[in-house]
Amino acid sequence: MKKHKLIFSLVGFLLVAYYSWLIFGSGDWIIWHSSNTQNREAMLKIREEIHIGYGYESVLRSYWLHAPKDLRLYAGSPKTWTVSMPGEFGARDWVLWVEFADGKVSAVRVRTSDGPPPSDAPADVGG
Repeated sequence: MKKHKLIFSLVGFLLVAYYSWLIFGSGDWIIWHSSNTQNREAMLKIREEIHIGYGYESVLRSYWLHAPKDLRLYAGSPKTWTVSMPGEFGARDWVLWVEFADGKVSAVRVRTSDGPPPSDAPADVGG
């Protein structure tokens, strides 16, 4: 009977260890801040190339030039485009907001997915 309890406990421990690694360690379910470094750097390169007065094509060109596979562009509105990265634990992932007026860039902002600007993000451009 003690041998069965030991085996059951060992199997239970291994299952808990595996699923803990799968959820917290593999990066498939929860992304940690350090895992998004390449995406943040790419987003900063995109942001540096976008200037007030640029058109849709210039913004799109900058995105395609610098975006790694994990960055996503949402261009579903003629007034606001966003570039986002995989969500991080604690909602510290960045979102690049590009606002347009009359087809030209009028503002560029970096925010976290909850809305406030990250402490290490560049200053907003435009209004």
